[in-house]
Amino acid sequence: MLYEKYCKLAPFTTTLLRIFTASPNRYQQRKSANKDKSSDSESNIEMEDVQSDGSPDQSGRLEDTFIASGDIKTEADAQNTESLDVTEAAITLVIAMLTFLRNRATNFLPLLLGLFFMINGTSTRVMIMLNAVGITVSARTVERLKEELTKSAINFAIDLIASPALWYIIYDNINIYQKKWDQRITNRNEMIHATNSAVIGIDGDGIDTDKVSDLHARLEKRGQRANANFNTDIMPTNDDLDFIQKSSLWLISDLLLRYTPGSDKWKNRHKMREEVDKMMPSDRPLPPKKTDTRPFGVFDINEGSKKGQVKLNEAMRKRARQTEESWVQYTAIRVGDWLTSMLNRGARRDRTNEDLPMERLDFIQELSALWHFALQATHMIMRIHHGHEIGNDPSSLGAHKTLLKRVWDASKPNYAAAKSLIRHSLIARLIHLVMVQKGYQQWDELSKWQPSGFEDLKAVAEKIRDEWATTAAAEQKKELKDDWNARSSYFIRDALLFLEFEAATRFADPGRVLRILKFWSLSFRGAGQHNYARECVEVLVQFKYETPEELQKALERAWFVNETGEEGKWIASDLYLERLNFWVKRVFIAHGDGVTIDYIVQKGSACIEVSREVSHLIANYFGNPDRSRAHKEVKFFEDLRVTVEELERLGIHSRTKERFVPAKLRANAKNPTPHSAVIDAQVHGMEIWADGNFTNYIRLTTYDPNTKSYPLGNPAKPPTRKEISENQEDEEDEENADEYDRNHATYLNSGTVFDNTEENVLAFNNYEDIEGGGSLGGGEEFSSGEIIL
Repeated sequence: MLYEKYCKLAPFTTTLLRIFTASPNRYQQRKSANKDKSSDSESNIEMEDVQSDGSPDQSGRLEDTFIASGDIKTEADAQNTESLDVTEAAITLVIAMLTFLRNRATNFLPLLLGLFFMINGTSTRVMIMLNAVGITVSARTVERLKEELTKSAINFAIDLIASPALWYIIYDNINIYQKKWDQRITNRNEMIHATNSAVIGIDGDGIDTDKVSDLHARLEKRGQRANANFNTDIMPTNDDLDFIQKSSLWLISDLLLRYTPGSDKWKNRHKMREEVDKMMPSDRPLPPKKTDTRPFGVFDINEGSKKGQVKLNEAMRKRARQTEESWVQYTAIRVGDWLTSMLNRGARRDRTNEDLPMERLDFIQELSALWHFALQATHMIMRIHHGHEIGNDPSSLGAHKTLLKRVWDASKPNYAAAKSLIRHSLIARLIHLVMVQKGYQQWDELSKWQPSGFEDLKAVAEKIRDEWATTAAAEQKKELKDDWNARSSYFIRDALLFLEFEAATRFADPGRVLRILKFWSLSFRGAGQHNYARECVEVLVQFKYETPEELQKALERAWFVNETGEEGKWIASDLYLERLNFWVKRVFIAHGDGVTIDYIVQKGSACIEVSREVSHLIANYFGNPDRSRAHKEVKFFEDLRVTVEELERLGIHSRTKERFVPAKLRANAKNPTPHSAVIDAQVHGMEIWADGNFTNYIRLTTYDPNTKSYPLGNPAKPPTRKEISENQEDEEDEENADEYDRNHATYLNSGTVFDNTEENVLAFNNYEDIEGGGSLGGGEEFSSGEIIL
């Protein structure tokens, strides 16, 4: 540590400064006189104003204590500590200031402090002052450092690209306002449309690297999706249903063990926790291992079009310093959201007649990442279960949102708020179902419940699953015309599927992910979110028919990132990139006129991880460790109590009777017939796919090896006007079918922004949206999400 070096090289100066900084003030002298000397040996000192005679707060907070002036830590002791105490920090800073003012070459600490202050938003005026007194280097030097760090970070990513290891590039658009709050007639706001990227290594254990990169073997399998069958390839099998049954039982047991009031006092709780953890089903999970992540920087290219994808691919090749021949000779994995994958496929379909592989793009293997599936699934659950008549639909999410007084931005609610509402509503319903089982009517009665052991808890969870978390259970309640209970049953089933997807991501289990995509391919379609419904089908069909086995293993590993190497600490790979985007846009962004694409590319994107690490190390070194951002459990359990008591008051779960929830009527309906707003999106989606849409999708996306073009059956010769007209009619028919399906899904309309199925309606530009303890972001377990007023 720097402090120990100062102690060795300047012992007199450090001792003298320690006398100044560690000598007790008057308050400490009075306090030490009233105590035994042995009780006066705490390691940290909180500075007090020496000139103050006022009595300090005596409420048991951190107290100032005296450390002997000669008590200097040895180098061995210093290696066991992560940060300096207040005295050591002050001495280190003073000596660094003095030496830097005398010799500008001794700028180790001032350089790091300058970078720390700049990346945490310190203004240029303050930086000039700090530099003048020797605390930091100049702002100009920091900018040069950021530029060098960016070059080093990009070179670090290039090293991975040039290595024999497996890797992939993940990228996504990044949009940044300029002059948003300083608009004039001659100075209008504009938006930067760029693309952020990262190169991520793939663990090659158990994978044949040569087969993964074999471009010819992959191209040979093109067109085999023509053999796909909806019933056998997309519809969940009995094995899938059994797996989800096991998962639901585990999730319900886990949630009850965690959140039932009084569960922290249950006997043998530790043993019950071990037994519940053993219940979690698995399907070929990845072994925990730290992922090699290397930011590749921002490109001044908008990837939101097919032309943009082509330009971006060329720009990536040039930045990676690769020739065209080396860039296209192997299969190249590219990961992004649905739009990125769709544009890559579209550009490839349009360029089948190009002569050069670089132009045909057939060397690219695209993959849609998981976090954006979760984002759309959150939108889907809100759309299906929000409800539009809150007073007549008290088991809806909209009713619970109103009950808990959660305030969102009506035009762009944020992801964390929606996800937490879904999760908290699910937990409250499960807890209330325990009350119904046990015959309790009050929250206090439930808090006194004591299961006899693990088997008792499992039996309670199993009964909840069988009676409330299956499609059959919900249909039974629909037959009784009880929409309130049917709504709750459908919601519990859908929310548990979401939690299973989150757990599959947290433990990096691609087998579990693929099972959930089967269910979501139906639900997305039934909710009118056809783009992600097709993407679910695309992944399932592509993996089964057109992806070699070794390549599929690599693609599955490209879904996950583990930043620590610990088990259960995996996140979705696109969530990792979204976090980089957040730090670029919201934290390490320049100020004022400095927000330019050139500045972001050269100094503010590839060096993000280095900047974060420096900020973390400096803060910890000077005694400001990371603090937990967890929310108070008290507020969380109060929300649960209010929701459970409302469910009990309305007789939801405890009584069955005819309770009809009418759907929102269409404005242009001539003879309006009341329909129920509570429908099974999975069943509806299955009907849409089975009604020719699956066959049509396969035909339009299948490569024809005879004509070497898309779609299947496309003539090799240029199409005639009649054929062009027929193709246009096919496209119009597909668009009309989508429009019909959306109109049919108006039963789910709630008069909110969630009715918009054409685009993403959830914002994710706040810290809680992308951070949190889960693998899919959205805040900590007790968080209610960012509240926007």
